[in-house]
Amino acid sequence: MTSRNAKLLRDKLLRDLIRLQPELQQGAVRYALHQEEHPIATAILGAVMVEHELETLLRSQFKRKDDETWAMLVADNGPLNSFYSKIVAGYALGIYDESMRDELHIVRNIRNVFAHSKKLIHFDDPLIMKKLGKATRLSLPKELLLKVGKPECAAGFSYDYVMLCCGLATKLKSERYRYERETGAMSPDLAALFTPPFGGKDK
Repeated sequence: MTSRNAKLLRDKLLRDLIRLQPELQQGAVRYALHQEEHPIATAILGAVMVEHELETLLRSQFKRKDDETWAMLVADNGPLNSFYSKIVAGYALGIYDESMRDELHIVRNIRNVFAHSKKLIHFDDPLIMKKLGKATRLSLPKELLLKVGKPECAAGFSYDYVMLCCGLATKLKSERYRYERETGAMSPDLAALFTPPFGGKDK
């Protein structure tokens, strides 16, 4: 094998690792997210969880959702190859409103800052705090907002980011369940879990 072919093989294997689906069904990513203390790991894992749920929801909306077609959509040059493009697609399809779209972008922007910054930053950085403060699902106490830069506050803002990510992921998953149930795509066993008890009717 030539050195060029060996390099291409290594690059392909690395790209394959990037596209592996997180083990959310076992809660592995959620568990790791709550255990991680490093801000970069927290920022990336939170975004991974949200992007995965968004991708799964988007896939449920397509008429052709086989693995081969979906692989083309999320390939390096595919129309859904980035977190940004998935957020825009979900909004264009009417899956969520402007508020949720903006909060998805907040997660994406924070993830990008932590992933690409050339210096180590923390969640109590004033710019990160300002961005988090724009999320409507967050209600940060004013007294906490005044403690900018104090080490004991970093964990608090990290927690707010984790809660934002968990909230968005849960909302996206619920929307997928609702859509699959309405279209008959949900398995009978899973659909039974969402059926009102005692013959009740959906409201």
